[in-house]
Amino acid sequence: MNTGRLALVTGTSTGIGAAVARELLERGWQVVGIARRSPQFEAPHYRHLSLDLADVPAASAAIEREFGAILAERAWEEIAAPDLLSAFALNTVMPVWLIGFLLKHRPAGALLRVVNLSSGAAVRAIPGMAAYCSSKAALRMAGMVAAAEDDPDLAILSYGPGTVDTEMQLAARSMPVEAFPSAAMFRQFHAEGRLAAPELPAADIANFLEADTVERFVETSRS
Repeated sequence: MNTGRLALVTGTSTGIGAAVARELLERGWQVVGIARRSPQFEAPHYRHLSLDLADVPAASAAIEREFGAILAERAWEEIAAPDLLSAFALNTVMPVWLIGFLLKHRPAGALLRVVNLSSGAAVRAIPGMAAYCSSKAALRMAGMVAAAEDDPDLAILSYGPGTVDTEMQLAARSMPVEAFPSAAMFRQFHAEGRLAAPELPAADIANFLEADTVERFVETSRS
């Protein structure tokens, strides 16, 4: 049996997670499973971690402790769980919560216009920006879902401002390429004079908010 192939499988107590773990074990993999409950199978090359993934601090600490040594050499971007929480809280959780809050508390019959700041990162993978790309993609989809629901007085703009002269742009181009593979791209944007002033996207947003009629979901970007 070749146990050089290692898989980390979540949700192994039942359903698809359990089926995937069982299939890999049958194929000779070593499997580390994560679930709140123990699985209904035993195998010599299976190790179970009883964790609740919703408890991010405890789960991430346990995974790092129990599984991290096996993955000492990583070929992909390493993201700390607290950084993921922060990125998704800022870019996804709070914006989506605010949409629900406004829908619930707006005056009866009031028009509600929502502008979600999107990014090319929501639809295009950028090396070194996994947390940002995925959280912006989640916000884009959440806006599409909210707009698809039966509320004729709600309109949502998913707006990509393009490359804007912001502190985020400055930070991105200031990082060493070794730490942030896309830093050269951001430096090129600056060198070529492609950074727009913040007032330009601000005007686009205000125009959407003041428009007499708009579609329920509008997606646009400033190139």
